[in-house]
Amino acid sequence: MYITIENETLKAAFSTKGAEMISLILKEDNSEYVWQGNPDIWAKHAPLLFPVIGRLKDNEYTLRGKTYNIPNHGFGRDSEGEVLSQTADSVSVLLTPNELSAKMYPFPFRLQINYTLSGNTLKKEHIVTNEGGDTLYYEIGGHDGYNICLEPGEAMEDYYLDFGALDAIHPLQLDENILILDGTDTIPLEDGKLDLRMELFKVDALMLRKPGVDQISLKSRKSGRYITFAFHDFPTIGIWTKYKPFNTNYICFEPWSTLPDCAYLGKELEKKVDIRTVEPGEKDVMSFAVTVGK
Repeated sequence: MYITIENETLKAAFSTKGAEMISLILKEDNSEYVWQGNPDIWAKHAPLLFPVIGRLKDNEYTLRGKTYNIPNHGFGRDSEGEVLSQTADSVSVLLTPNELSAKMYPFPFRLQINYTLSGNTLKKEHIVTNEGGDTLYYEIGGHDGYNICLEPGEAMEDYYLDFGALDAIHPLQLDENILILDGTDTIPLEDGKLDLRMELFKVDALMLRKPGVDQISLKSRKSGRYITFAFHDFPTIGIWTKYKPFNTNYICFEPWSTLPDCAYLGKELEKKVDIRTVEPGEKDVMSFAVTVGK
């Protein structure tokens, strides 16, 4: 099922499957900002990452001494949701456990996803409620793909990432299995800016934990197009595109509540870096927002 909301500036569409954003259009020129899922490059749009993020050692984790098998990024992106409410410029989608998910993740939960438009900004709110009797552990994140090169004659190299006042960023180091190592690299910035180029993503995403800013902008030197991604609730941000021998012309912003598996830790869910907890009957709320314009 597909849902559309809009205001005077933006029009957005979502699927109830995974509460995934599938379109974000700037109405003044009908430009589509969401990556449309070219299967020859990357077939998704903006999948929900829940209740785990990234690759797990052997596709499994342990909890209270028991082992659970779960795919990369969890099952949230493949779960069918229910529309709770909708207005002209907002929508709420609810995801709950099913027979298959319960085998991968033993917690009774409610995950409510709220989308709201305001001017040229779309806000996404994640509300996790613990409906069980034990402490709930979870990870949540986004993987939102955005089109670039929307103007004739633009190339990927015309864009840069703006990190504000930072003079360098420090991506986490990764091993050959894309597991996180206990160290960082350093990439110097010029006036807070990092020119976009495919070589940045040769290993995988730029993964930045506590980067020192809570928003990053992607801007065109040629056209003035911009995408500003604000993630103040999330300690880690990934920036990624599928590495190809050609320009892919999209970038993903990936806010993460928790680090993917670290090579220097075991498989215990409870011990993952920045793991979120919710006590019985309580809820946890995390939000991010994207602003687009020209």
